[in-house]
Order: sequence, then C-alpha cells, then structure tokens
Amino acid sequence: MTGAQFDPTSEQQQIICQDGSLFVTACPGAGKTRVMVARAHRIFTKMPIGNGIAFLSFTRTAVSELETCLRRHSLVPSPVFPNFIGTFDSFVWQFLVVPFGLPGSDMRPRLIPDMNDWKVSPYDGARPLPLSCFSRSSGAIDEVAAKRLGFDTSEKTKTTLQSYSTAANRLRTRLREQGILGFDEARAVALERIDDSMWSSRIAAALSARFCEAIIDEAQDCNPDDLRIISWIRDAGIPTKVICDPHQSIYAFRGGITDQLFAFKENYKEHERKSLQGNFRSSQNICKAIAMMRPPPDQHQADEPLGQFKDINYPVHILSYRGTAVPSSIGATFSELVQNIDEDISGCPVLAATKLSGAAAVGQQRGRGKEDATFRLAQAVMAFHFPSGFDDVRFAIEEAHRVILEIENVLSTSSYHKYLSDNDIKPESWRPKVIQILRELRFDPAAFHDARFWHNHAKPIIERNVKTTDRILINQKLKWNVGIETILLKAPTGGAMARTIHSVKGLEFAAVCVVTTPGTLTGVLDYLENGSPHDHAEDARVLYVAASRAQKLLVFASPKSQANRFSSHLRKQGAKVILTEI
Repeated sequence: MTGAQFDPTSEQQQIICQDGSLFVTACPGAGKTRVMVARAHRIFTKMPIGNGIAFLSFTRTAVSELETCLRRHSLVPSPVFPNFIGTFDSFVWQFLVVPFGLPGSDMRPRLIPDMNDWKVSPYDGARPLPLSCFSRSSGAIDEVAAKRLGFDTSEKTKTTLQSYSTAANRLRTRLREQGILGFDEARAVALERIDDSMWSSRIAAALSARFCEAIIDEAQDCNPDDLRIISWIRDAGIPTKVICDPHQSIYAFRGGITDQLFAFKENYKEHERKSLQGNFRSSQNICKAIAMMRPPPDQHQADEPLGQFKDINYPVHILSYRGTAVPSSIGATFSELVQNIDEDISGCPVLAATKLSGAAAVGQQRGRGKEDATFRLAQAVMAFHFPSGFDDVRFAIEEAHRVILEIENVLSTSSYHKYLSDNDIKPESWRPKVIQILRELRFDPAAFHDARFWHNHAKPIIERNVKTTDRILINQKLKWNVGIETILLKAPTGGAMARTIHSVKGLEFAAVCVVTTPGTLTGVLDYLENGSPHDHAEDARVLYVAASRAQKLLVFASPKSQANRFSSHLRKQGAKVILTEI
C-alpha cells in the first residue's frame, strides 16, 4: 500500500491525521493495519531525528504483519531503532525490567516463557499442578483452573491445599532469587517500578524523549495489569493510540478483559474516541450475520461492507446435524459449498473451539493425545510444510526441537525454555539443523504409500540427529500412533483443514465453517438474545471471532435442537440464511 493507492474513508482519515492520544474501536476487517501504516507515514515526515514510534501488539502474528507492511513501504530502517516494533510483553521486558534488574536479586533477569507450566508438587506421590493454577500474590489455588484439570479442591483437605500453596510460594521465591521470571512475574516487576515515583519519573522521561507516539493494537487482548501500564505510558507524556475490538476479547483464561476496556475508554475525552465501522473484509450477508453475534446492545447496526467482496451475495449457511456428537459430514458438506463458489478448500478452514470438535468435523482421528512424541512430530511437519501463517512455521520449528530434546532425555528435570536459558542455547545454534530435519521429514504422497511408510522413514532420520544417553531405542521413543494417518493426509489430499478458533485470530479466509456444539450453543443464544447468562459471553465472542474471519462464504454447523433458533437470530439484521439438515 502506498499513499496514492490507499484512499481512506473519513473515519480512517480522522485517525490518520489526529495528533495526541486516541481510543479507537474497530470492527473486523476495518483496515487497521493500513491506517497504522498511513499514520506512521504521516508522523515520519515531520518527526525529529532521533525520535521514533512504539508499535505494540499482543500476538507475534499481528506484530509480524505490521512490521512486514512497514518495511514494504520503507517506513522503518534496519535495525528499527529508534522505533520499536514488538509485542507488549517484549516492550515491558526491554524497558521496564531488564535495564534495572530485580529487587532482592543480584542475578541477571531471565524471561522463561513456559514458567507457568512448571509443576508444583508438595510431596512425593502428590499430583503435580502447573504454576498457573496458583495466585502470584498469595499462592492460593485457583479453584476454577484446577478443576479444569480434574483437580477438585472441594475434595481436598485444608492441610493438603495449604501444602500446595506453600510449595508454589517456595518455587516462585526460589525462581525470583535466581532472576527467573515468567510473563506474569515480569508484569509484576514492571508495576512495582512504575508505582515507585522516583523510578517512574526517570523512566517516563527517557521513553518520552525517544518515542513521539505509541500505537497499541489488538488492545482487547490485554489484561488489567496491561491497562495500568498503558495508562502510565500515556501519563508519561507519550501520545497513545489504543486500537481494539472489545467483542474479540477471547483470552479470559489469561486474565483478558472486556468490561474493564469499556471503562478504560472513559479515560479518553469525547474527541479522543473514534470508531472504524467499515468492513473491508466481508460480504454484506456476513457483516449482517456477525452483527447479531455481538451483545444485545450492539446488535442494532451492521458494519458497512466496503471491500472487494461487498457486493457478493452468497447466503450464510447453517448445517443442522442430529445428536450430540460432531459428525464428519460437516467437513464433506462444507467442501461441496466451497467448491460451488470456485474456491480452494485447502485454504478454507473448519473452525472449532477445541481441536477435538474440529477434528471430528473433518473426519480426523485424534490419536493418543498431545503428549505423544510421534503425534506431535507429525503435527510439526505438516505445520511447517503447509503453514497458514507465520505462527505455524514458528510453532513447527520449536515443537520439532522440543520433541528432539525430549527424545534425548534432557528435559526430564527442566522445562524447554529453562533448559535453553540455563545452557545459553541460542536459536541460531539449533534452528538450521531442525529446519533441515523438517524438510527431510516432509510427507510426500507420491513417495509414501501411507502414514506407516512415513513413520518408518522418519525414525532413522531422527535417530541419526539425536544423542540419546538412556539406551532407549528410537522405536520406543517414536512409537506408532494411528492419529498421524489423518494428520499427514490432511493437506495433500485437499480436504478441509480443522483449526482452533484461537489459532486463526487476526487471519482471514475466503470461506470458513464454524462448528458449534449443543453444550455451548444453547448458552450462547441465551446470551445473544437476553444478555445473560454472562458466563457464556466469552463463548459468544469466540464464535464472533471465528465468523468474522470469512470474506465470501460463512457456514455454521449447528446441533439440530438449536438450528432453527440460530437461523432466526442471524436473520434479524436481514442476512440471507439457508438452513440445511445433514
């Protein structure tokens, strides 16, 4: 996109041209990246030498997309200094934690991303729980998080629960003394720093001297601690533009927010509140349908379709299925609908809240579970060779490396990221080798009769690239798993690909099929119609995110018990909806 090619709407133009802080609510497909790039271009033309812009988001995918676009238009140098382009986590770490060390520790701070996955076990034989199940401040067990893992606190004695809390607190204290922090702990240190008036004023002065503006995208993915830091950035005198769609907040399990974000908006003056309601992604029927998937107060107006697909009139489809189990006929019917509009099914995913539901919808077996090395290696191979985005490639390389280290038995007493940190293992020392292994492991239907041939091919490749010390044969390390049959065949055969909704946030596709289940859809429709029960609000937002990925064709799979009700609800904005029993 260049200035000549981009013809902004009046809404977009206001945001591009307005100096100072802004709170921007943007609908799906609103062209946020184009607006941010145009804003950057405007600032760079008059920015003093030595100043920069801080571009922050909450996912690597969003950061990668923005940086690619900025570089494409030669708006940032290499290296990017004095600008900053990165995740909110990396900004907090680089500017509020690392330069000053940790109170109470002489050790160099180390960020370990998987720290929350470390196990807490108060005594031998006790069931281990991840550190994420414990309050950072008190060590108390999060009853909801623990129960989600099958650990019911109501069935445990007070003594047992206290022993877990004590063990969690001791682990955190020991890690803090060693300078080891997770993302949550890094936030806590950053908050301690900005709450200290002396530190706060000095850091604020340094940052405001460097950055003439901060642009914070996807702010619906932040948590209350992030909002405090964003407020501090703004109070430091840095004009701060916050861009978000509160209806796409789907990270409650990370402490995500919705109501707090609406309240945060009140900190901005009336002229500092803007909106982007033009949808450049989706067709008119999709825009009308997704409007009805917002909370009742926000269903009154559909976003205006403005993009290349605005005049496409494909109806929204609801595929009604019998029973409570998700059938494989969903994927087959969706493939036919995609074929009818001359799109490639391999680029049109079936989306579900869980991997299990998505796999069932496209007829995939799930194998023996995510902990199986063979199953995970096959997933990594397919993600590497048939990626749908940057995150797929990154996941594939890291997951393959993790599997190799597990086979080498070096992670038995350490987490993956801690092992890398403890041994000062840099990505450049292992990535080339892992990439080469993934290339050798490519599944080629012309070369392999079936998944068993690939499995037999994979074992010697792994064996000659690993160093085992426990005398366990590779046949025991990479056992046959029937689940890899469908994993390896999913992309080459051209069938619909199942993906979780969380994994496609920020992406777009010509067509999507969104799988709903009886246990969820009933509560979602209750919430969409009445605003309650509120505990189904996030389930509704998850479906909203999934549906808003579609550009031309939107398909839902619905249990028959709710199909007519769902269809009637989506039609209230005038969307054309076809209900079909499968």
